Amino acid sequence: MLIKQQPYGQTTNGSEVSLFTLSNKNGLKAEITNYGGILVSLCVPDRAGQLADIVLGKPDLRGYLNGHPYFGALTGRVAGRIIGAKFSSGGRSYQLDANNGSHCLHGGLDAWDKQVWEASIVQAEGTEKLQLKYLDPDGKNHFPGNLSTTVTYALLEDNALEICYAAECDQDTPFNPTNHSYFNLSGEAAGTVLDHRVQIVADRVADALPDMTLTGKALPVSPQLNDLREPIRIGDLSELSHRNVDTHYFFPDGRTDQPRPVAQVHDPKSGRTLELQTTEPGVQFYTAINLSVEAPDTGKDGRAYPKYGAFCLETQDYPNSIHHPQLGSAFLKAHQPFYSCTRFCFI
Repeated sequence: MLIKQQPYGQTTNGSEVSLFTLSNKNGLKAEITNYGGILVSLCVPDRAGQLADIVLGKPDLRGYLNGHPYFGALTGRVAGRIIGAKFSSGGRSYQLDANNGSHCLHGGLDAWDKQVWEASIVQAEGTEKLQLKYLDPDGKNHFPGNLSTTVTYALLEDNALEICYAAECDQDTPFNPTNHSYFNLSGEAAGTVLDHRVQIVADRVADALPDMTLTGKALPVSPQLNDLREPIRIGDLSELSHRNVDTHYFFPDGRTDQPRPVAQVHDPKSGRTLELQTTEPGVQFYTAINLSVEAPDTGKDGRAYPKYGAFCLETQDYPNSIHHPQLGSAFLKAHQPFYSCTRFCFI
């Protein structure tokens, strides 16, 4: 794998931002910026060998700086919603940013997706990798502890984009990172993903109210609704709602030491298939049900992205497990090393 670096512009406070291009011998190409760790583009061949960019995003850095629905971004400290934007730890109560109604979403108002990460190109396991580092200081977004995180991107020769996370904090802190890329296997501006076929090997889903408030319950999957253990066309689900296309799915084997296959999405139109492998115990599956509202004019070529214009597979622990530890462990103990790895494999 080869990595090239080029200037990508400046933030509003004058910080220099870079764009890194990762490529492998098979022609796959990924562009990643150290602003928010955003996956800017991912070019993958179809059944005829034609490359197309399959991730949604903005046309340039200015577009990302002006706001977006977490296109391709690293999200943390805590991906998903912390209900009520508050938690208690060590006898103290913490009030977080309520940036999603009364809840804290994806780490708060000034979270990972808006930071310039320290970037370097490293040699590991016989290949070049992009390493991003960020020190999230004590009190940032009202979270406790100095949290040191390293995220490593690699475009492997077997056509997998690998994202690995390593972290440690000097205090107990909530922690549940992920990447929030929006995929459309037909191409980033090719319409909806309703004809894509999805399979997720999960036997339970997180119960939530219509306003996305997590109830702290895990429910068995239901046939024709959110039982995705066999491939099904997304548009053929009996309904498209927060109960199946914007919800957390639990894997029966929990967290693992090595990434294992947990989901697959196939696009009959292009022939592209994405296999998801991860060490995480679950995934948030989202089909951009609110995209036309959240990002009405943000296509890379200036066109609006439609509702159901993409899907996200956000590998993570149960988002609200800080309040419901029986469902997960999205809490990092002081000086306890954290490691997680996710691969987006194109087969």
